[in-house]
Amino acid sequence: MENNAEKDPKYWVNMGYSLTAEGKDEQAKKYYKKALELDPENPAALINLGKAQSLTGELKEAKKNLLYAIKLYPESVEPWINLGIVYGEEKKLDEEMNCYNKALDIDPSIPAIWHNRGYLYRQKEMFKEAISDYQQALRLRPKHIQTLLYKAIAHFHLKEFDDADKCLDEILDIDPNHVDALANKANIFSQKGKICRRIRIHKPVVKN
Repeated sequence: MENNAEKDPKYWVNMGYSLTAEGKDEQAKKYYKKALELDPENPAALINLGKAQSLTGELKEAKKNLLYAIKLYPESVEPWINLGIVYGEEKKLDEEMNCYNKALDIDPSIPAIWHNRGYLYRQKEMFKEAISDYQQALRLRPKHIQTLLYKAIAHFHLKEFDDADKCLDEILDIDPNHVDALANKANIFSQKGKICRRIRIHKPVVKN
């Protein structure tokens, strides 16, 4: 016999959330689907089911649920972001760009959107545009390591080695053993033909 809580779609959405937080997306989908049986237009269930489906390779189903969420709630930013990610998985870069642009029209205060669009610009080899978006993401979310790393890589492609170095320095201030930052440092050194003051290549920093 179901208790009263089990008749509430929020109960099943929250159960799904718990599994999603543990990285158990396959199991989480069952709970989001149960929520949708009770309320077929539940936004949290639609969006989170779409996210879980995209993470488990069900891109067609993910897109269907996210597009339905957008139809019902066009001013909700989250389905636009996640639909962009699905299009990215499908290598449909123009559609992905349109989703991020729409998401930014709705709410430009979310750093992940700027980060994602910056990554997309980098894929398109539009490095100046990528740097601009990464800068905006860092204004909203300072010291974010992945954004700093990607910004450094974009600077590197433009041969802006000093700017790339500064980004990597910020990463190494946070994590002196960051492997990708160290590797990119070494790459910059070889390009610049000089030794950087921040790190000795022959003697990497090791945590105790």
